[in-house]
Amino acid sequence: MSKNPPPLDSTLDNGKTRLGAKSSAPPSSSVASKIEQAWDVLPGILWKLSAEGVVLDVNQAALDFSGYSKAEFAGHLLDEFFLDGFTFEKLARSLLHSGKAHGLSACLRCLDGSTRDISIEASSTDGGTIVYCAVSDRSVERRTEDHARAQAAFFEKTREIVFTQSLDGIVTSWSMGAERFYGLRAADILGMHLPVNMLLPPEVYAKALVEVLEKGEWSGETQEAKILMRWFLLKSMDGLEDAILVFGEDMAELRLTKDDRLRAHRHECLGTLAGGIAHDLNNVLQPISMFLDLLRRRLPDTESLEMLDTVESNLRRATDLVRQILTFSSGVRIEQVAINIPGLITEVSNFIRPTFPKTIQLQVSVSKKIHSVVGNETQLVQVLLNFCVNARDAMPNGGSLEIDASNVCVDDTFLRLHPQASAGDFVRITVRDTGHGIPKSLRKKIFEPFFTTKSPDIGTGLGLATAISIVRNHGGFLTLDSEEGCGSSFHAYLPAVPAKALPKKSAPVLDESQATGHGEAIMIVDDEATVLKVMTRSLEKSGYRVIAAGDGEEAYALYSKYQEDIRLVITDLAMPGMDGPSLIAALRKINPAVRVICTSGLGSYTEKESLTDLGILAILSKPCNSKIVLQAIHDALTLPIPPA
Repeated sequence: MSKNPPPLDSTLDNGKTRLGAKSSAPPSSSVASKIEQAWDVLPGILWKLSAEGVVLDVNQAALDFSGYSKAEFAGHLLDEFFLDGFTFEKLARSLLHSGKAHGLSACLRCLDGSTRDISIEASSTDGGTIVYCAVSDRSVERRTEDHARAQAAFFEKTREIVFTQSLDGIVTSWSMGAERFYGLRAADILGMHLPVNMLLPPEVYAKALVEVLEKGEWSGETQEAKILMRWFLLKSMDGLEDAILVFGEDMAELRLTKDDRLRAHRHECLGTLAGGIAHDLNNVLQPISMFLDLLRRRLPDTESLEMLDTVESNLRRATDLVRQILTFSSGVRIEQVAINIPGLITEVSNFIRPTFPKTIQLQVSVSKKIHSVVGNETQLVQVLLNFCVNARDAMPNGGSLEIDASNVCVDDTFLRLHPQASAGDFVRITVRDTGHGIPKSLRKKIFEPFFTTKSPDIGTGLGLATAISIVRNHGGFLTLDSEEGCGSSFHAYLPAVPAKALPKKSAPVLDESQATGHGEAIMIVDDEATVLKVMTRSLEKSGYRVIAAGDGEEAYALYSKYQEDIRLVITDLAMPGMDGPSLIAALRKINPAVRVICTSGLGSYTEKESLTDLGILAILSKPCNSKIVLQAIHDALTLPIPPA
């Protein structure tokens, strides 16, 4: 606390005011004397100040209210106890005009650090040399006002059916949702009785009123309006029944929400099943992929190579289908890189123009200064191509296909219309056609896996299910606008990043000498016997020595025996018993500097961070051909030996 200041000047020129002869009609000295005599027994909060704003005395109520002692008050400027810039100067100016000050608001800092909103009434006596202040606590009143404002904002903005009514049925508050559902504006219904037959049938209303008064709440459905009603009894501060709070939920919207939950659960179950199937299929495709490379060496004639190219083409098609299943099942974690939107759309349009019928006119529009997005470019190309192929199929006689991209900001208004969305800045990519449109009854079903309106030889039913899964994995969402006979518009919203796209790194290409080993020993671990056999044969043909293990336990035993000779371990991640991560952790205890490459039938391991902690050099997604495996081996063997 500061020391007592010198008396304030009696003029206003220097911004300070001293009370004096200008104060009018001060209390008589006898009144002041009576105040002094009853000082500590008066229930109100009282301060006694000098003409300079120094605290001379406070009563017991003031001490109880603030927590300070008399010693902590006395001799200090009143200003030191305020936080909101309120000063004695303001109080003094009010007193100069009439000798009294009314309803001055201030924020008092209490001893414990808390604050109180107060109102000050003041008057001066003894020629203006003494100022008496009566203080009232406005904190409760302020909280009540804040609560009232928040309540008013809630009723103005909420789209739910919410209102309050008195016990005799007079409406006292009315939400936007109630206004929308009943078609009555707040200005027209507040202070009025809501027609009983509009709310509930008379006999149901009477029963509901009795039950809410007895039990404090009531709920029931109205068949006429198709609403689930919930009533809650509100009580006043003194505990008396005061009003009824009414919540209403549209049964049609509730059913949609329930259907969405069931659909989400079904997708989750299908996703788990699909992930398991895709894992097994990748293990089947892996030996085929590597065996093709072995056959190319043994069958160099043109006819054989053409047949192998056909097999490889079908293998790629099967691989793409499995990756669609994996993407749908959400078991794949995408690599995060910045993607340039104009480049992405250019790649898609360059594919469409030469392959789509000439009767379909393609129009591309990209906003200037379009943001980048972060994600997997290959997957996003897959999403857009899927939309475009569906648009092509919807226009067998030709039409217009538009692809446009723009920056958008998702606000509260948009969120109310699209609950699946999230607020923020997005890049919206739209694929629009002038085809036959999608019937309303099918608009939700088209995103379900394996649902298709096309013949089995044309569609798998995974396209849109995969697309929505990819977009969600990127942190975005999809919306659809369609009208029968007028076409459809698919909108993909992807979180925007204002940064420019990162430059792409080109993968190094192995020459013949780098692709050949020189007798280095490599341990291969895989529980699939066929995969193990073909990978062993392929690496041996490429000049490596192979130590094969059919599970984690066997691999651990073999490594313990041949650790001085083994230069690299290639292990599958998902194996029964000791799986890949457990094996790697065990090998690290034998040799902390062991080099490890992993393979995964899940396309991309979902716990990549934990593998990074184990020092994994690479994760290869099955199926991978010999070139990919040899590239990874070359990179791993040419790296410096990891520190122990």
